[in-house]
Order: sequence, then structure tokens, then C-alpha cells
Amino acid sequence: MTDLAVLLPAVKQAALDACRCFKRMPDLKVRNKGPNDFVTQIDLEISAYLCAELPKLLADSQVLSEERKEVLSPSPYRWIIDPIDGTNNLVYDLPLYAVSIGLLLEKQPLLGVVYLPAAGELFSAVRKGGAFVENPLTGSAGRPIRVNTADRLSQAIVMAETDPYFDREKNPSLDLIKKVYAHCVDLRITGSAAVDLSYIAAGRAMVHFCRNLNPWDYAGGGVILTEAGGILSQWDGSPVPYEGKHTSLGASSRPIHEAMLELVRPYM
Repeated sequence: MTDLAVLLPAVKQAALDACRCFKRMPDLKVRNKGPNDFVTQIDLEISAYLCAELPKLLADSQVLSEERKEVLSPSPYRWIIDPIDGTNNLVYDLPLYAVSIGLLLEKQPLLGVVYLPAAGELFSAVRKGGAFVENPLTGSAGRPIRVNTADRLSQAIVMAETDPYFDREKNPSLDLIKKVYAHCVDLRITGSAAVDLSYIAAGRAMVHFCRNLNPWDYAGGGVILTEAGGILSQWDGSPVPYEGKHTSLGASSRPIHEAMLELVRPYM
């Protein structure tokens, strides 16, 4: 098995290097993939860069990107990337968007990197190695992060998403958000699951829930969350898959996680 501690710095550097395209593209080129669903030239440039560079770091590995059809190979190693998670935020110049990179061996998450270019924060983790945050723009050294120690939902800041691409007339997300809001301290909507999971790992919030996420939305942030002591599961409590669409929830502690499952389960 590859040495993850050796691999991680190279993956972090790849995320930083991919973001150099921001300097070359002061004006975003935007097109619609679907209703309320945008893709920019930044998304495509970062995707192309990481799809080319990550396999160089790990021989015979394959890459699944939100912005590229998967190219299958016999390797058990699989990179899962979202070149920009939170593209709508990028389009409207909101700083809550992230480059997300995850690495799996078969179905086992091994490594995660989430970089927020506008904030300059880089979150990272390797399996059984803990989770860390650093600021490459200021040169600050990485520091360990852990989930918040709150053990009741009534003590929790909750981070939710609205499932914006779902039929607005039939979307139950706002009803669920209202239900959860009645049980927590307050609720935040960032528009990026990768940001949510990283912030929960750092103890800034305690819970995340969203409908219809894809593997690239949480493959990077999920490793960071679990290595920081958090939990990631589907709404029925089963492990999150890395294929197809599904629902997922991350929480800072098992008491909060179980309380959240009770609230969201009727909305599966």
C-alpha cells in the first residue's frame, strides 16, 4: 500500500497549483449544465489539471471528476474530485467554494484534501493520521483539528443544503430545514458540502445534512471529518457509497448523529 504521509504533501500541492488558473481568468466564462446548475471555465481548467496530475502521483490510479466522464482502469486506487464544490457561489463571488480531492482504495477512503481558494484555508487528512488545517497563503503551519464536543442537538450549529437542482415544487428540503431548525442553536447554508464537512471537522459547526449528494461532494471532506472524530453516514445510518446519488449526513458526535437521523429519516 502507498505511503499516505508521503503522498499527502504532493496532493496538497496539486490542489494549490490547480488554482493558478484563477490568476489567468479574471473574467469567468459561465454556462448552464441545467436549471440553477452552472459550470465555469475555472471548473473545467481545475478538472483537466487534476485529472492529468493526480495519476502521476499514484501509478495506475483512475480519476472520477464531476466535470469529466470516468475513464476506467484496473487499478483499485480511485481519485474522486470536485474541481469547484460551490460553483454557484463562485459565479456570484461568494467566497464559500472549494477544490475537493479524495482517494479511495477499493471502497475504503484513504486521503482527503479540501482547499478554499478565497479563504486560503486548506484542510487535509489521511486515514489513521488525524485531520489538519493550514493557510498556504500566509505560510501558517498545519494545526490539528477536532470536532466540537457538544453532545446534544440543542447545542449544535447545523449546516444544511437545499438540494437546489431538485424540482422546486416537490423539494422537501425546506420543510426538513424548518424541522431541524426548531431543535438546534442555529442553521447555516453555505452551498458546498465540502466546506460544511471541513468546518464541522474544525469544530465550527456540529452537523451537516443534504439530499442527493454525489461522491465528489464528500469524498474529500468525509475523510477529514472522520479523522477529526466525526461520523458520516446515509440517512438510514448505513455507510455512504461512492457511486450514484444518495443522501448523506455528517455529525460531530454519535449522540448528535443519532438525534439527527431520527429527524431526517422520515424525509428519505
